[in-house]
Amino acid sequence: MPRRASDRFVLAGFALLAISSLGLKAVAGPPRDGLMDVPSDQLVRRLSNSLAAQNFATESRSFEHLSTIVFATRGACRLGVRDARGGTAIETPFARDAAPIGHLRYLYRGHSYDHVPAFAMRLGRIETELRSRLGLSARAPMPIAMAASPACGASDYGLADVRI
Repeated sequence: MPRRASDRFVLAGFALLAISSLGLKAVAGPPRDGLMDVPSDQLVRRLSNSLAAQNFATESRSFEHLSTIVFATRGACRLGVRDARGGTAIETPFARDAAPIGHLRYLYRGHSYDHVPAFAMRLGRIETELRSRLGLSARAPMPIAMAASPACGASDYGLADVRI
């Protein structure tokens, strides 16, 4: 008989822990990693304004299931830039859309990558969430896909470390 009381005590303890855990999660709220909180039109405006400030003529083209592309031209240099928060799921369609412009690369946290920097993006989300929960700056680094024509050279045009 004493064993049953002990088992009930252990089960009650686990139930209390489960309820406490759910309560803490509810109080803390959803992860505040900054990436999914930013509307894509805000990022499109930021990209367009940044390129226009560098004397590029810009126009954007929206897609139903993919992010908007901002096309920019200045002389013989042609760019196509877009939000790359979709990670590896967007790599193939982005490469297809970028083919007429030039080489596609991904810009994130001051670096340039030939493929979506999935691991770096995941670490960035964790870091931003932790900083946000601690009350520190929560400006999230935004991954940008950029296709550039050969006339553009290797410049990132200030888009390698976009934070919102």
